[in-house]
Amino acid sequence: MNDRLQELLRQQALAREQLAWLEKEIARESAAASPTPPAPTLAPQIQPAITSTPEEADALLDKYAKAERHNPRALKRGCLLLFFVVLGLCVLLTLTIYFLHYRHR
Repeated sequence: MNDRLQELLRQQALAREQLAWLEKEIARESAAASPTPPAPTLAPQIQPAITSTPEEADALLDKYAKAERHNPRALKRGCLLLFFVVLGLCVLLTLTIYFLHYRHR
């Protein structure tokens, strides 16, 4: 026999041996896992703590909807303020890096 055929036969025998080991392990694990299936449990019933009428619910929605409206001018001012704060931090970081690392060159 040539060397290639011998190597292929050896690899085939190793694959069969590994397959037999895998089948034995699968059988052992399935036998160990199957004896005690967990019993199903029922979820507890939850009762609502407070019941309200639709009119009360509408009143609450109206109350919070009015408080939630935004002022566009204040929103624009906040966005501009945030922009300039971030821009200032970027400039400060750039100057710090320059003065600490590149000024002495």
